[in-house]
Amino acid sequence: MTQALRARQDQEHQTVSTILSDQVMIPINCDHCHQDTDVSLQQLKLRSPVLCEHCYEIKTFSETELKLTRLILAQAGYHFAL
Repeated sequence: MTQALRARQDQEHQTVSTILSDQVMIPINCDHCHQDTDVSLQQLKLRSPVLCEHCYEIKTFSETELKLTRLILAQAGYHFAL
């Protein structure tokens, strides 16, 4: 018979992970006017062009930017599937 092991209570960094849906809005900063435009995670994953709500500049979200966004969100405890 196997025994369950008790989880250590003295962990230094306890974290909670959150899985983000494709409908979550992510603020994307415009390179031209430096204002934020909310874009769905699904749109970022599809790498569709992002239209700035303020100056109407079009930005293409690259694969590298998507990977960097995923890394930064993961460090904060937020995850999403590609």
